[in-house]
This record gives sequence, C-alpha cells and structure tokens, in this order.
Amino acid sequence: MSVGEKQIQLIDYVKNFLKNLESSNIKPNLSSICYFTSWAETPGYARLKLRLNGWSYLLKFCTILLKNCLSIATHTSYIEISNPSLLGKRDILVLSWCFKKNFQPDGSLQDRYFLENSKDLPNSHWLLVSMDGYVPPNLNNNITIIKKKRSIFKYNFFSFAKILIRTIFYYRFSLKKIFHYLYFHSHFAKQISSIVKKELKKNNYKIFLLPYEAQPFQLTAILEAKKFNKEIKTIGYIHTVLTPNPCDYIHRLGSPDLLMVHGESNLEILKSKLDWPKNKLVLTQSFRYRLDKNRSLSQLIFTPYTIHNSKIFLNEFKKLLIKSPVNSFPNFDIKIHPPMSWLQEVKHFIFRKKLKKLMEIYKDRFSNTPINKNIAIFFGVTAAIFEALETGIDVIHVCSDPVFDSHSAQIWPNLKVEQLSKNVFSYTLISRGKYIVFGDKKNILNLVLKKL
Repeated sequence: MSVGEKQIQLIDYVKNFLKNLESSNIKPNLSSICYFTSWAETPGYARLKLRLNGWSYLLKFCTILLKNCLSIATHTSYIEISNPSLLGKRDILVLSWCFKKNFQPDGSLQDRYFLENSKDLPNSHWLLVSMDGYVPPNLNNNITIIKKKRSIFKYNFFSFAKILIRTIFYYRFSLKKIFHYLYFHSHFAKQISSIVKKELKKNNYKIFLLPYEAQPFQLTAILEAKKFNKEIKTIGYIHTVLTPNPCDYIHRLGSPDLLMVHGESNLEILKSKLDWPKNKLVLTQSFRYRLDKNRSLSQLIFTPYTIHNSKIFLNEFKKLLIKSPVNSFPNFDIKIHPPMSWLQEVKHFIFRKKLKKLMEIYKDRFSNTPINKNIAIFFGVTAAIFEALETGIDVIHVCSDPVFDSHSAQIWPNLKVEQLSKNVFSYTLISRGKYIVFGDKKNILNLVLKKL
C-alpha cells in the first residue's frame, strides 16, 4: 500500500471515529483523543499511530497519553490581564496567540498569523494566549492577555491532584469520558472557552475570528460562542498550509461558520477529502504570506517543529548525501525551527550539530557552484515547503514517518511527488499560485471581513 493510500485510509478512519462518537455522550470538540495531529504527539496522534502500527505501538501510545495527562500539572490555571481603561462596545472578538516579540513599543500587537496590527482592525478586542508569559507595561486597551498563572515550581501536583479528582467525580467514574478528557488539550479548552464565554457576556460581538488550527480549545470556544449568541458569525483562517495528513481539519461539530483559505488546492482538499461544505469555504489572498522580494528560502536546511526520532532523520539525510553526485548542493545554512521549550531547544542544537558533522564528512557534495543552486531541504512537518515551492524553489523533504510527514499526490492536487527513498521525497508544483496566493496589500483583513 502506498503512502497516499495509507493517508486516505487514516482520514476515513477518523471520519468514522468521529461519526460513531456522535451517538455517544462524548464531545469530540473537547476530546484530546479527537485532536488528530500529524506534527505533535497529542493523544489523537498516538491513536493514529496505534491504528497504523498495531499493538507494537502500545507502550509508546500509553507513554504519550501519560505525558499529556501530566502536562496539566504545568498549566493548572490561567489569569487574564488587560488595560484598566479597556474600551467598551466592540464588534469583533479575535482569539489568537502572542509572544513578547509580537508586541510593538506602543503596546499594540503585530499579529503573526494575520500580519496585521491590533490597532488596524476597527472595533476589535483581541484575546491573546501568551506563549511566554510576557505582558507589555503599556498594553493597548483593546487587548486582553491570557497567561499561565505563575507558581513556585514548574509542576503543581497539588492543583493537578484536585483537577484529577474533580474530573473523575464530574464524569461519575466513566472510564470512557476520563479516557477522552483527562489531558492537557481538554483542560486547556475548558479554561479558554470559559474566558471566551465571560468576554462574550460583556459585548454584543458580531464576529468571532480565529487563526484556525482545529485545536480543542478553538472548537470548544466556537461552540460556546454559538451557544451564547446564535447570530454571531464564527470565522476561521487557515494561516498556513494544511498538514500533510490533514485528519485534524476534518469538518466537525465546532468548526467555524466560514473558513478563509489562501489557495485553491487547499480549498479543494477541504471540500473533497475533509467534508467541508462548499458554502463554508472562502478563497482569499494570504494574510500571513505577503509578497517579499527580499525573503528567500533557497539554500537553507530547515529542522522540524518537533524531533520525534532524530536517528531516522540523520540516517535518511546521510543516505541522500551518499546517493548524490559531487557538487550536488549549495553550501546550506541550517535554520532551526523556533523552539517551544528549553528541552526542544537543546534537541534542536544537538540535531544541528549532527547535521553539520554529516555535511563535513560528505563535503564534496556541497559547492559554491552546485548543480542546483535554487534548492531547500526540509525535515518533518512544515508549511514552509509550499512557501518555497510557490516561489520557484526545488524542495527535498526528509521524513521520520512518511504517512505523517510527507505530501502525497493522492491527497494534494497540483503537486508532483517523486519518492527518492523510503523516507525522502522531492516535490514540484504543476502550477504555481494554487496553494498560496501571496497577499499584496497592507491592512487587508478588515476589507475581507466586511465582505463576509
């Protein structure tokens, strides 16, 4: 069975899994088991891996579930911080993320997903989940930051124990419900949706806007918004390109009323493979990816978001270099994916060091006058692959698990795929401009929202 056929099989499995839950008392929007990612080790990821690999994956499956459960102990509670002079009536509620680097000197946010400043979206209130705990001292009065409550120790096992006991009693010792809900993503979804619900009571919002990733907290927040006000329009924007095996984006309860997509081929996948109704999909130019002649992904090696198995990555890269003729590649720079924790940062540093060592061993494969100057190499799951392809750069993709990492022609229209080895692929586009329509204007978000 080909990689693409296995991916289609997993998509069909998830559709049936979600459909069967409809007749049960499990809420798929809140279930961490139903968060079927291909890029992070969520309970849903573990479920897919178990389905694909069978009982040999059982120990790893249990390990992932346990880690996700215990991670609640590092995020037991959240607090809200806003400017005391918070403005009153607003029409648009935005739920997004933020880092310290996203804030401007004047206390406004330069959002990395819509590539817009919070001041430039009229009548908007921004609910921002802080990823690093930073709050600017001069925070604008249309921004509320949601951040993890600080504690002396990283793990708050006392609060975790209370959450554990409360969950067990709340679900009346139902093993099935506990199995679906007792993980970080479900706990986080309850926390954030509660804050969203409280905010909705303060204002008669007309639009609820999200950079959409189909995460449980987003699905649950959308349902809370619709429950509170049936007339509110929930709008998502896929700020990146769909994941290689896009089970997480299957249309389900909690999906937004409208989904903005910046490419015809992405829209086609959503409609034909992921059950999105045509009238819920809106084709738009990209907010996140703007025309920039000074930005190039050529002659770069990109490390993955998460490194599940560095040995596979390194072995496959070594095989690629061995098979490649002399002077095949330019002298690459290695670009590390921005880490989400110090542990990931250490892993990426070690991985980069090992990559450089292999490049030194096979240094005759690299040259200032290579056979192909316009090329980039990517490891793992990353949307930057299509950013490179859409700008005319050749792409080599090194995968740890092709079913989860690689893009197949069976799912991805307008993409030519050549399998160079078991875990290495080469991609070219049939036509450019089908996956990313680069934005060419500033402050386009408000103009687009007015038309919806």
